[in-house]
Amino acid sequence: MQKKQQRQQQLATVDSLISLKEEVVKVLDVLGLHSSFTYIEVLQQLKDKALKRALLTEDDILHSIEERTLARKNKEFSKSDEIRSSLATKGIALMDVGNGTIWRPCVPVVQQEQQAVPLPQEKPSIPAQQENPPLPAEK
Repeated sequence: MQKKQQRQQQLATVDSLISLKEEVVKVLDVLGLHSSFTYIEVLQQLKDKALKRALLTEDDILHSIEERTLARKNKEFSKSDEIRSSLATKGIALMDVGNGTIWRPCVPVVQQEQQAVPLPQEKPSIPAQQENPPLPAEK
């Protein structure tokens, strides 16, 4: 008897979630935010755009990932960082997950080769007080 009640509660929860999803989809449609694409499809579109912008192919990136993995294995961390930075400037982010590396599109990072030199502080000039000229008298 108790299992039957648990099962009914689970079904009621599933029904509630389905109704909630339908309501959320309606609101997103009204706001123009609902997409018929899945997360994977959207991610692939973004990856394709990032590759085109960077003038690279996926094979180029996979080759760079292999180079970086080898550099990390050989403890050549500066080379590893250089590869990551180079791709980041082209809008490709490398993400280390588990025992591998994946890539994602990102906003291209601007590298600064020079350190920022602080500008000398200028003393604010105080404008001379200007008197308002007298208004012409009305006749």
